[in-house]
Amino acid sequence: MVIDKIENASLYYGLGPRFQKALEWLQTVDPNTLTSGQRVEVEGSDIYAFLFDVDTLPAEACKLECHKNYADIQYLVSGLEGAGYALPDAPLEQLTEYDAAGDIQFYTTQWDTLTIRPGTFYIVWPQDLHAPRVAMEQPVPVRRLVAKVKLN
Repeated sequence: MVIDKIENASLYYGLGPRFQKALEWLQTVDPNTLTSGQRVEVEGSDIYAFLFDVDTLPAEACKLECHKNYADIQYLVSGLEGAGYALPDAPLEQLTEYDAAGDIQFYTTQWDTLTIRPGTFYIVWPQDLHAPRVAMEQPVPVRRLVAKVKLN
């Protein structure tokens, strides 16, 4: 997992051309031109994105998720949310089978939460079980861009 401010995105261009293009897109896109929940093709199926206008949820309502084929770059535009992450070496309990169409699987285990403020992005790889949308104190509205970057 990587977490940083969007103004430092260029430090991560070395992760590869797809990551560079996705990070540049996140830095330049105007979220007000996007429709919440609509898939935006940045570079076909290699890089695509979504804007989410949602409310955060109590931690007990959030699930840890992972992806096999894509890394997530989650960028908080507005609001305040937690990002849950699985503790290393904690025993995992599988909640769902892998959904190849959605490239997602859910688990539960012991986890901690990072505070994500506007202007912050984080990158998660397949081994990074993460739970977006965690309410820090009480549920609040958030606006988040999520870029999906194909790994192979």
